[in-house]
Amino acid sequence: MAGAANGGSAGAAAGSSNVAGGGVGGNANPGTSGAPGQAGAGAGGAQAGAPAGGTSSGGTAGSSAGASAGGTSGSAGGATAGASNGGSGGGSTGAFTLTSPGWTAMANCMVDDRATSCPVFPKENIGTSIGGGNKSPELNWTAGPSGTQSYAIVLQDLTVVQSGKPFVHWAMWNIPGATRMLPAGLETTAMPSVPAGSSQKSFQGTGFQGSGKCGNLYEFVLYALPTAMYTGSSTSQTAVRDGLATTNAPTATLRARSGAPGCTE
Repeated sequence: MAGAANGGSAGAAAGSSNVAGGGVGGNANPGTSGAPGQAGAGAGGAQAGAPAGGTSSGGTAGSSAGASAGGTSGSAGGATAGASNGGSGGGSTGAFTLTSPGWTAMANCMVDDRATSCPVFPKENIGTSIGGGNKSPELNWTAGPSGTQSYAIVLQDLTVVQSGKPFVHWAMWNIPGATRMLPAGLETTAMPSVPAGSSQKSFQGTGFQGSGKCGNLYEFVLYALPTAMYTGSSTSQTAVRDGLATTNAPTATLRARSGAPGCTE
């Protein structure tokens, strides 16, 4: 798909919304649909985008960097987890991307212009309050930077900001470093069997909680952590997000808004 790769990356580059710190800081989308990444001010670190209109991947473990501006490079299959680093899941120093087969990311997807600049979640992924199935979407990513040992992911509502940070719907952490995707329809228990060893929380309890407001813009933020276990506070999904933000771990992002059937935008 054109520009399908989400351009969040391991490196710092220029200005975006504050994805890791949670603020909707800037007007640029840090990595949707191949848009150029820009430097963020958030605690979670800035990130470099994939080339506009192109795709990028993480490369084979321990191999060359991923995509650079104006082109693509790296292995299309992502890194081979732990191939040469004793179990670390990271294998690239280039682009780190997050995508879903459920929708095509759009360049310059922003809160202020979300009705026209952002894709819509499939019906099965939006909340039941607006007619959806509240089923977690399939998510895929390329290998995190070299040294990545685990992943964590957060879903936050960029339209609802509380104390300067987006409202957090759901968080999952301790995703093994060898993992490259989350299947659709995750279990809703606190410690699901897939991915093995992971934990999750949401504002409604444990399992995934999708979009619940018509037209709001939501963002998945994937963190590539240099440790095998997340050791910060897990008392709530918001505490997990805030703890992850302090790690300054590289991130990749993916956005979509709530829409039909329960919304008319």
